[in-house]
Amino acid sequence: MDVDVVDMDHVALRVSDLDRALEFYHDLLGMPIRDRERFEADEVPYVAVVAGGRHLHLVPTEEEIDVGGEHVCLLLRSDGTGTRAELVALLDELRDAGVEVEAGEPHERYGAYGRDWAAYVRDPDGRRVELKLH
Repeated sequence: MDVDVVDMDHVALRVSDLDRALEFYHDLLGMPIRDRERFEADEVPYVAVVAGGRHLHLVPTEEEIDVGGEHVCLLLRSDGTGTRAELVALLDELRDAGVEVEAGEPHERYGAYGRDWAAYVRDPDGRRVELKLH
């Protein structure tokens, strides 16, 4: 087969409560929402949130969700988030909003764009979400 994988289009995440998932990904992390109208019209089975043109499809389900060891890594970049101290301040805000931040965070970690400060938090379904400076 003569095919090259050149980029990522989307990742689908099953969620137990769409509103809580949107509060986390959109309200707290600021990811824009796409396809809500199409979801409400039963045209698609998800509501998407967007990071740098890549979509996370939040797919509501009534089935039990076992997130196991999986995680999603989201890159952070802003005028106010570029140092360990600024990441710590963001983690404090997330804790205040009821988000679980794993003990001892943040740490420097390697990723697709090299080594930088990152922290693991948990989304409303208990899925690990790595927030990584870039």
